[in-house]
Amino acid sequence: MAPEQSRPAPNAPVPPPASASRPTRPSPAVYRRRRLVALALLLAVAALLVWAVAALVGLFRAEPAASGQAASSAAAPQPAPAPAVPSAAAGEATTASSGGIAACTEADIAVAASTSRKSYSSSQTPVLVMTITNVGSSACRVNVGTSQQDFSVSSGSDRIFSTTDCLADPTDAEITIRAGKSETARFAWERKRSAPGCKSVSAKPRPGTYVLTAKLGETTSGKVPFVLK
Repeated sequence: MAPEQSRPAPNAPVPPPASASRPTRPSPAVYRRRRLVALALLLAVAALLVWAVAALVGLFRAEPAASGQAASSAAAPQPAPAPAVPSAAAGEATTASSGGIAACTEADIAVAASTSRKSYSSSQTPVLVMTITNVGSSACRVNVGTSQQDFSVSSGSDRIFSTTDCLADPTDAEITIRAGKSETARFAWERKRSAPGCKSVSAKPRPGTYVLTAKLGETTSGKVPFVLK
């Protein structure tokens, strides 16, 4: 009889296959993909956090910003445009660079007020005019800058407007006016009231008759009426 082959004992451990004895490691490409995915997730989370913080800050700042805008809209009115400084006309006035010419006295200068029209419709802008004349016997120097000019508008005892109320950066401009010659300055009035110190005035001039007075230094013109329709 042939000898019996040996059989493994019951419940004896079965050795694993040779291929299972070594665990398979992911390739470098797999590691790179995993790192890229993790980095993308981190960036997405960071972006969401930044957006959430910005949204919260915007909610808290929305109301103060609105109140600040309202405060700025109620601020004092902007300075009015400065009156035009008379320019020297050929043969009538020269700059003050000429030596030996004396300064004008109050008796040498006459100031007259006028308007470009006697009446203005609601769509027209009144132009206020100041005429400065040398009534002396010889040429003299006079400061005709905005620091010396004043166009004022009134209605009865009501003071309506003055160019000195909101004048910013007043300037000096000394010119020489020959005897008997004149220079003019003009100001376009935008039909707005003003107050000393450039305080805000809500009321607007109504249609009616108004009076213009022009002043240069201490010399004042007569009163000239005009009509706003």
